[in-house]
Amino acid sequence: MSAFTILSGLNGALGLYSGVKGLFGAADARDKQKALLKRAAAVEDSWYRRNYFGDFLNNSSARAAIKRVEKTLSRQNKQNRAYAAINGITPEYSIARNRQGLNTMENLMTNLAAQDDARKQKIDAVHQNNTQALMNSELSNLSMDERMSAQAASNGFNLLEDALMGINWGREDDK
Repeated sequence: MSAFTILSGLNGALGLYSGVKGLFGAADARDKQKALLKRAAAVEDSWYRRNYFGDFLNNSSARAAIKRVEKTLSRQNKQNRAYAAINGITPEYSIARNRQGLNTMENLMTNLAAQDDARKQKIDAVHQNNTQALMNSELSNLSMDERMSAQAASNGFNLLEDALMGINWGREDDK
């Protein structure tokens, strides 16, 4: 056997080894990428559920606003009753004044509901952007995997072809 034949065989073996090692390394990296993307999607989904479906009327700012209006209404009702007792106001007048307070509470609740709708729209927009970014990242990874696989296969076939071409099939010297 000539040195050229041995080197060609070694070249083919090294090509095969590096190709197989590269395929296993790429598969391992791809598995890690999939796990990371899956975890990122789960984190995004839990963030979305926690924020979108959260009880907006039960947060501290909404509770504080409701409590302020309730205290104001309670104080106004006491003042209206005292004023009515002192001045002999008709019950209809007291009812009309109390109705104003209820309108204030209705306006507050309407404003809080509008704020909640705006908050949900913002959260939904952020969720859409994050989901799209995750999908684009996965698409980019899949595209790169496809290109790398085709390149690895081509390189492997080229090394194998070079190794096979270097051997003198049936034309070896019997020395």
